[in-house]
Amino acid sequence: MRVSTNMIYDKGVGTIQQLWASLLHAQQEVATGRRVLTPADDPIAASRALDVTKSRVINAQYKTNLDTSTDNLRLLENKLMGMGEILQYMRESALGAGDGILTQNELGFIVTDMRNQFDSLLALSNTQDVSGNYLFSGYRADVQPFQGAYGDVHYEGDQGMRTIQVSSSRFMPVSLPGSDVFDNTRTMNGAINTFGATGNSAGASIAVSFSSSPPALADTGHRYEINFDGTDYSVIEYQPGNPTPVPVLTAPSGTTTLSFNGIDVDVSGFTTADDSFEVFVASKNIFTNLALFIDTLEKPGSSGVISGVSFALNSIDNALDTELRVRAQVGSQLVELEQLSNINTDMDIQYADTLNRLEGCDYAEAISRLTRLQTHLEASQLSFMRLSGLSLFNYLQ
Repeated sequence: MRVSTNMIYDKGVGTIQQLWASLLHAQQEVATGRRVLTPADDPIAASRALDVTKSRVINAQYKTNLDTSTDNLRLLENKLMGMGEILQYMRESALGAGDGILTQNELGFIVTDMRNQFDSLLALSNTQDVSGNYLFSGYRADVQPFQGAYGDVHYEGDQGMRTIQVSSSRFMPVSLPGSDVFDNTRTMNGAINTFGATGNSAGASIAVSFSSSPPALADTGHRYEINFDGTDYSVIEYQPGNPTPVPVLTAPSGTTTLSFNGIDVDVSGFTTADDSFEVFVASKNIFTNLALFIDTLEKPGSSGVISGVSFALNSIDNALDTELRVRAQVGSQLVELEQLSNINTDMDIQYADTLNRLEGCDYAEAISRLTRLQTHLEASQLSFMRLSGLSLFNYLQ
């Protein structure tokens, strides 16, 4: 067999190139800490590593969602705490207003304070998160949940709860509908409170009931005064923000039942002229109930401010119960998020360990192989130089 010069050069260059490729691969293994740099290095390990990597990426997204959910719920918890503090302060002020020695001027100071607290509570109910979404508007995140002003605050959100997926099977609520917090003071909707004037005759009484059950929303959240002058019955309504009582009904003596605005009042218990009663029809909406209380301090009826104080304490206590119930729910969710976060961290460690077993290189073996390949390459280069220098012309004289 004839060995040509071209064959010697081609064989030498090919060998050096193969050694260079192996050396570069070994260097990449050492530099990256991975033995599987391409699927061709280990198809089975590469396929499994791809699945594990996808799972790890999803787990990382859940971690981001967990952090976002935690931030939102902590903001929600903070606002609920603020709600509780405002309501507790208003309760203490209501107790102070019940002191019989206070003058109307002194009650006016309490009214000013109560109006400020009312505005603070209303502002809190319209809190937005860092993204500009309203916390208490349900799914309608871009709609201000509680609109209106003193005496006419109404809910414009819906009943939904926005959620964020924090694990493969858990969607965490990160908002609350305001109807569950400020517009749902438990059993207060439609509760009727009656208060007789201090000068009523002995045995004077009334019985009040709703014309329909359940009562219509428009029939709740009102304060009436029923008077008997010996000839006629008269019913007036005190409306927050309206300085003048509004006439509702007039009926002659002998009438046994007064029906108006969705309620029936049995007046058979009236005995003498100048008997008078106040009727408070509670609302689910805490703002409506607080406005009725503040209005009582501004415009006391026949039973004085004590009726408004009693109504306020009942309303605020129910609102505080609601606030505590909702806070307990949010606190439970925060505990769950902490547990899910710990699980998420453990899963990330497991994924990292699995990837290391599938793709990680043995540094001792990789460095030893790198050194060996460097030696082979140097030897190949020297051999090629020696062979390329062989020629018969070097021996001709």
